[in-house]
Amino acid sequence: MNTTKAPAVHGPFHTLFTILASLIAAGGLIMGVWFFIFYNNNEETNDAQIDQYVTPVVTRITGYVQDVKYKENQFVHKGDTLIIIDNREYKSHLDLALSEIENAKESVGVLQRNVATTKSNTAVQQSQLDAAKSQVWKAEEEYKRYLALLKEDAATKQQLETMKSNYDSAKAHYEEISHALQSTALSTSEASSRVPVAKTVISGKKAAVDNAALYLSYTILTAPYDGWVGKKTIQPGQLVKEGQTLVSVVSQEKWITANYKETQVGRIVIGQRVTFKADASGDQVFNGVVESFSPASGARFSMLPPDNATGNFVKIEQRIPVRIKLSDPEKETEFLRAGMNVIVVANHQK
Repeated sequence: MNTTKAPAVHGPFHTLFTILASLIAAGGLIMGVWFFIFYNNNEETNDAQIDQYVTPVVTRITGYVQDVKYKENQFVHKGDTLIIIDNREYKSHLDLALSEIENAKESVGVLQRNVATTKSNTAVQQSQLDAAKSQVWKAEEEYKRYLALLKEDAATKQQLETMKSNYDSAKAHYEEISHALQSTALSTSEASSRVPVAKTVISGKKAAVDNAALYLSYTILTAPYDGWVGKKTIQPGQLVKEGQTLVSVVSQEKWITANYKETQVGRIVIGQRVTFKADASGDQVFNGVVESFSPASGARFSMLPPDNATGNFVKIEQRIPVRIKLSDPEKETEFLRAGMNVIVVANHQK
């Protein structure tokens, strides 16, 4: 006697499970196809961040903070005063340098007047020398005349001796004035030679004034460009030292640094348009343009670059920083801040 088995009757749970398994399999297949098509035509990286210039404002002098003119996270313009350091010490240095330069100028004036005086004395002594020369000539002529008269017995020997004495006295007086004139000329030359030296001293004093004024200007710290100041860490009365960072200023300019793998950059070109999403904005898509590629991998710019010639070699895939310019209106990307994570997608170009 033949017996036949009745077909199994599946319950509703089995049917539901079968449908769900079929949907999951179909979804997985669709997702696999989508991922294959997407990554075969695009290069994506989530190793990308928003970048901005962060410039530390460093003091060049040591002193006590007199006033802090900014508020934390405040927007400032280039040249705005951020911090004022007590300037009394540096102002006194400037005043001292100014007084020294005035003293040096007075010294030059004294020397120049001395030169003028000695030149005037030279002119007076030259006139006296000319007069003494005339007296010598006159006394010599009188002496010669009496000498001739004595030979003719028309004059006495005593008269001749008197004329000879007058002649010798006139010559001595002439020599005296001549030597005095030479001495005055040497004094004039010496006084004139001191003037350039004194003027050089003035140049040195001017340099000291400029240096003191420069240090005085360091007591006021200003914003290097338009941007936002960071965390406020100093207060009035606080002692700051030369080289200390007092605050940082973040620029308005923004860009993306996308660290693509070395196997990805071969299909990206400069000027190419890309899209990106920020973690802070959900699914909102932004646009950008590739500006440049780093000339070396990120590892090469680190403090301790790898040296593959030492030890055991383990090949590690390198990443190349790519700079991407934001091309959307500023209002749409205003919320982006330096350090925010983004996901960048670039179509294949090669």
